[in-house]
Amino acid sequence: MELLFALFLGLAIGSFLNVLIVRIPKGENIAFPPSHCPKCDNALKWWHNIPLLSWIFLQGKCAYCKSPISRLYPVVELLTGLVFMTLAMKLGVGVEWFVTGLIFSLLLALSIIDFKYYAVPDSLNFTALALALLMPIFTFGGDWMTDGVKDFSLYQDALLESFKNAAIMGSSFFLLGLAVKFLIKKDALGEADIIIAATMGALLGFPLVLIAIYVSALLAIVPALFARGHMVPFVPFLALGTWIVYIFSDTFLKWWNMLYA
Repeated sequence: MELLFALFLGLAIGSFLNVLIVRIPKGENIAFPPSHCPKCDNALKWWHNIPLLSWIFLQGKCAYCKSPISRLYPVVELLTGLVFMTLAMKLGVGVEWFVTGLIFSLLLALSIIDFKYYAVPDSLNFTALALALLMPIFTFGGDWMTDGVKDFSLYQDALLESFKNAAIMGSSFFLLGLAVKFLIKKDALGEADIIIAATMGALLGFPLVLIAIYVSALLAIVPALFARGHMVPFVPFLALGTWIVYIFSDTFLKWWNMLYA
């Protein structure tokens, strides 16, 4: 039952992600006007917005003008549902699960926007970073909020560690970007990559974040080789590397300890 709840909640959040992906890059309000067909501009009924099912029942076409509805919509909804369900299997359903799911949902939205526009909105990027920085509070269940301010000291070390890891990774990517720019005379890492790196540091900590960077680089090698001079967005690979390492964190830590014991 928990897994089904996680899946359905993820599908609903994925539906909202589609709104963010479409509207934020265009500078549009995410709440108004209500959902409508971009072709005929007719407002959609509530049953046109049921995550995943509406696209299937409408056969991928607008209910009014029959214009094709992008397959990206159900794909985003399904991926987000699977993200929340997979995290529920790892963490159980709770505060940590929900916040972690939001972080990875934002990383998914950022990845798709980066693929489409080669640019990443700061609003979503900084939101993911803020949630990752505060993850120790959610990880411990936020008991300090109900048990009293004095108990907040129990979480200070974890919060400081989160901020430190984010600062280390963010500054490392910034310096790496400067070095690469000096060598090849053009930008290789942007501001978005730096913020994502900070999010990775806060969420994964060391040494997992180092493994995630390595995995991300491996994933990006093949597309970069076939790009033939075209720009290859790095944010999607950073997000995917983070996901892989987070889900299989125990295995990666075991390997790390075997290598550096």
